[in-house]
Amino acid sequence: MTLTKKQIKLINSLHSKKGRSENHLFLVEGEKGLLELVKSSFKIQFIVLNEIYSNHEIVQDNSDYCFFASEIELNKYSTLVTNNFGLAVVEMPKQLEFHNPVGITVILDGIRDPGNLGTIIRICDWYGIGSIILSNDCTDFYNPKVISASMGSFLRINHLYVDLVKWLNQFPNVAKIGALLNGDSLHTYTFPKTGFLVLGNESNGISKPVEDLINDRITIPSFGGAESLNVGISCAVFLDNLKRQF
Repeated sequence: MTLTKKQIKLINSLHSKKGRSENHLFLVEGEKGLLELVKSSFKIQFIVLNEIYSNHEIVQDNSDYCFFASEIELNKYSTLVTNNFGLAVVEMPKQLEFHNPVGITVILDGIRDPGNLGTIIRICDWYGIGSIILSNDCTDFYNPKVISASMGSFLRINHLYVDLVKWLNQFPNVAKIGALLNGDSLHTYTFPKTGFLVLGNESNGISKPVEDLINDRITIPSFGGAESLNVGISCAVFLDNLKRQF
């Protein structure tokens, strides 16, 4: 089947946050993401594949809503620099309902870079963290660059955007652990069984209003001359140390 002008217009609209919000749809692009998507419970509106993959396993199981395009056309529709496989238009699931915290929940304060957010989503998936809470000024979870960087992990991570200060104040008895440069050593810190691990903005760290709510300030010890670590790398180091304890 060939795409209609209406479908092409819809795909192009999903390149922007406004378009995604208005349509409650987002894009999944590339072979890795699509292969994981079709095995998930996410509802797919339609799939567009490079016409050379007309006999691909994805088509066999989803033929009713598969469309085909040339590689040149596909790259016009895609947000990726190169996309020689395909893309899907997918419905956004309902946001996480968060009531009582269990285990460690990752909290993101002002993460702006889509690549960093996608990496953090993938890392949380690797370490079995099922939910993340994001401040309202974090980048869009469904930004195509976030989805691509997550390498399919977005399918398994629940998320919620909140006014972070108000939200954290709802849990006065839950430990709030801040990843800060001037904290105690992560290597000697004992994680609580339930708590919030707060990671801050790539340039400015945790915002002052959120930092004021932190109970435990911890840092990754430095043994060299680097000024700081990427927030995604920091997330992995914190979660690896956490999993060594539990």
